[in-house]
Amino acid sequence: MTARKPLALTLIAFAIAAPGFSSASSLYHPAGGEVGMTTHPDHMQSAMSRGDVLQAVEVARKDGTLAILSRGGALPVKATGSTKTREQVQQEFLNMSAAEKKALLDMNGGAR
Repeated sequence: MTARKPLALTLIAFAIAAPGFSSASSLYHPAGGEVGMTTHPDHMQSAMSRGDVLQAVEVARKDGTLAILSRGGALPVKATGSTKTREQVQQEFLNMSAAEKKALLDMNGGAR
């Protein structure tokens, strides 16, 4: 019984300290007071080489995304089309059970 208490306390201490260990290599570190965090760019580890970054900037410059992001804009989302035809969707709905149809209609606001 006495061996369980130190083990439990050790595990609790480790669980409390674990988030601090993982933030040592991050850009932001927690700080007390009103600020709440400090920034440490030298702690940031990047998997990209300088050449990879320069190549990505050049691609962004050519396709126009760099200009959009530099002005604070949001990148447009590319439209994706459905992979099913209208007939396939209709047939899928007709093959549903009554319970599945009711659940689908309830989820989408019900029949009007």
